Amino acid sequence: MDKPIASLIRHLRKFGHIPDDRARLIEGYFALELVPGGGFYLRENKVSYHSGFIAEGVMRYCNIGVDGELLTCYFVAENDLAGDPESFARQTPSKLILQAVTDTLVVTISRDRYEALIARFPEFERIAAQMAQAFMTSLINQRSFLLNNDAKSKYLHFLEHFPHILNRVPLGMVATYLGIKQQSLSRLRAGL
Repeated sequence: MDKPIASLIRHLRKFGHIPDDRARLIEGYFALELVPGGGFYLRENKVSYHSGFIAEGVMRYCNIGVDGELLTCYFVAENDLAGDPESFARQTPSKLILQAVTDTLVVTISRDRYEALIARFPEFERIAAQMAQAFMTSLINQRSFLLNNDAKSKYLHFLEHFPHILNRVPLGMVATYLGIKQQSLSRLRAGL
C-alpha cells in the first residue's frame, strides 16, 4: 500500500474494523489526484462526483462574498475529508467551494467506484458515514466557536488548534476565516 492510501486506511480504521484483505480491496477503488494551489476540487452549484481524503496539503471551504471575493469558511489539511458529503451522496449541486491553498494530494473515489466498493464490502458504507459525520461535526464546532467569540479569542483558538495550517496559508485567508479584516488581524498579531 502506498503512503497516501495507507493514511486513508489508518484513518478509516478509527471508525470501524477493516481487515487487511478489505484494506487491499479498498485501495483498489481509490485514486490519487493532485490539485494545484489555487485550483478547485469542488465548485459551487456543481455536483460532487468525487469524494476525497487529503493526504498532503491545505484546502479551504469557501463561499462568495457580496463583492465577489472568496471568503474562507474552513481550512482542511492532512487527514481531513475533501468534498461535499451531501452532494456526493445525493448527487445534487453543492453549495460549497473547495479550493486548494497549497498543492494538495487527494486520495479520491468517484461515486460509481464508491457504489461498487459498497457492493463488495457493505460495511464500508457505515465506516465512511461515521467518518463523514465526525468531520462535519468538527466543522460545525469550528463555526460555532467563530460565531460566538471575539477576534482575539478566535485567533488564539486558531493558533492552538491549527498551528499546522497557520504558516501555510496567506494571512488574508486567515482573516476571512476569523471574520475580521486583514489589518485588524495584523494589529492583533502585533499585540500578542
